[in-house]
Amino acid sequence: MSLDVLPRRAAARRGHRPALSTFVLGLSGLVLLAAAEEVVSRSGLVSTQYLPPASVILARLGELLTNAPFLADLGATAGSAVLGLVIAVPVGLVVGLVLGLVPAAHTATRIVVDLLRPVPAVAIVPLLVLVTGTGRASVVITIVSATVWPVLLNTIHGVRDVDGVALQTARLYGARLPRRLAEIVLPSAAPVIAAGVRVSIGLALVIAVAAELLIGTDSGVGAYLLAATQGGSHTDYAFAAVCAAGLLGLVVNWAARALERRFLPWSEGEPR
Repeated sequence: MSLDVLPRRAAARRGHRPALSTFVLGLSGLVLLAAAEEVVSRSGLVSTQYLPPASVILARLGELLTNAPFLADLGATAGSAVLGLVIAVPVGLVVGLVLGLVPAAHTATRIVVDLLRPVPAVAIVPLLVLVTGTGRASVVITIVSATVWPVLLNTIHGVRDVDGVALQTARLYGARLPRRLAEIVLPSAAPVIAAGVRVSIGLALVIAVAAELLIGTDSGVGAYLLAATQGGSHTDYAFAAVCAAGLLGLVVNWAARALERRFLPWSEGEPR
């Protein structure tokens, strides 16, 4: 065996340990939260009708994850979130590139961006219901209006932070804009853009459920929550549905990070 294999194996083991310890710490925090909720619920401080014990919620979660109608609702919410992201991410990326690369465009639109960015996406729901009705279109538009901003703003900042000397040198050597974008701008800005995409992914599920609740759709996790909380008799299933949506978001976030590590290995130093 070559001796240089040993340092590589030791480094690999060291790389796995932080990830394992992070997972264990995160899991322990979740267990402590569930235990505290169980104690509060069982103590009688809050009625179990409104705050079911964590053990009951976990049992209901197991039921829901094997229940075809609920899985269909979860799929409807996830589908809306994915469709919204498919629209929002390219729009945010393209517009962000333009505003980041063209100073005049950035200056001309700064007031508009600062004016629209703080507006909550759910604030436009009543108008959307009037225009498009209570169908999936209203949910998707609400998701797009919320998730486009992290991608747009991170793209602008990522592009504007690209090394100006590198860009000027590329221009002097005759590199055209497409080449400068492909070889300098996008690789440099990619970690910041990816961080914006991750934020949008997490936001998409939250906005999807909130929009379903406000719009009153006939399917989705939001529709399930409305049905489960009517009369206050099935709050345990409502909490379980929220946990199921959270699990879906957690899995999607892990997948997004894995893809980022695979295709953007130079972004490992970026904050997460």
